[in-house]
Amino acid sequence: MGLIQEIPVYLGTRSYEIVIGSEHLSSLGSRIRSLDIGTDAVLLSNRTVFRAHGKPVTASLKKAGFAVHPLTVPDSERSKSLAVLGKLLTELARLQKPGRCLFLVLLGGGVIGDLGGVAAGLYRRGIPCVQLPTTLLAQVDSSIGGKTAVDLPQGKNLVGLFYQPRLVFEEISFLRTLPDRQVRSGMAEIIKCGVIRDSVLFDRLEQETIVSLRADEKAMAWVIARAAAVKAKTIEQDEHEKKGIRTILNFGHTVGHAVEAAGGYTGFAHGEAVALGMRVASEIARRMKVISKQDADRINSLINRFGLPAHIRGVQWDRVWNAMAHDKKWVRSRNRWVLPTGIGRCTVREGIPEPVIRAAIRTYWEE
Repeated sequence: MGLIQEIPVYLGTRSYEIVIGSEHLSSLGSRIRSLDIGTDAVLLSNRTVFRAHGKPVTASLKKAGFAVHPLTVPDSERSKSLAVLGKLLTELARLQKPGRCLFLVLLGGGVIGDLGGVAAGLYRRGIPCVQLPTTLLAQVDSSIGGKTAVDLPQGKNLVGLFYQPRLVFEEISFLRTLPDRQVRSGMAEIIKCGVIRDSVLFDRLEQETIVSLRADEKAMAWVIARAAAVKAKTIEQDEHEKKGIRTILNFGHTVGHAVEAAGGYTGFAHGEAVALGMRVASEIARRMKVISKQDADRINSLINRFGLPAHIRGVQWDRVWNAMAHDKKWVRSRNRWVLPTGIGRCTVREGIPEPVIRAAIRTYWEE
């Protein structure tokens, strides 16, 4: 056991910790036991992840005295649907017996975390959940902050709620078996954190590569912790995105979510789409003269450094544009964009002229 870092998320009665470490799964059950959140762990995962990691997770939970009830859903974005959510809620009701106090342990990537988070928030008006993210993307982004949602045909994450976990438990060794593409996808969210709020993280990333980070878990733990801290501090200031502060976490997501939706969630991985969205937002910022060309070029160069896509391809223009119009980040029929103003700084702007948006997207569009 080593590399343990604990990042608190201070939200009053909804406070919790992000625990980051390597080879520390054996402590999961005892940490959950100390929270006093229930008697029966419903372990939600997909078949692939459960085969890889379900056994040690189950062993740790049972050693701490919990009954464990495994549930699996298909391994794809399509599991984030109302149909799968309904089946999961029905299964929770089936498991509910006299003397049982259920809580969810969400073992997987963003799909499991989102789907399980919505179910936890809705079932019996809320049961506890623990996020146990297995991908880099989930470890630095979706498992933290309580934003949970499922998709509709019209767009991504349109049905959901804010529901904080009781613990985010991150095991870095899970990342060892991930393909490079999934790691690159997670790096997009880490780059995002550097751009919007942490110039030290950004500078460090300019010295790293996928290869160097995968070879050094200590370095990987450092960048994960820095990104997690950015998200934690932002959430503390604006948990429910009412003050406009949490909105900065949407940097790159306006175009990113639209590209994902236009491709039916099968073309670009989430982080790849966000990387394209960061490029477009940086180009809008440059055209609006809110960021220097030098800093915009640094953002693009860092995205390139981690092998993320440079062009939007394989989707129809009209579908991308229509998906942006349905995006929940647009308010009062006015577009809203998170624009970088420098490295480690950003602003939120509404009503960007449509020709500027179209021109910025065309910069990275490939017919």
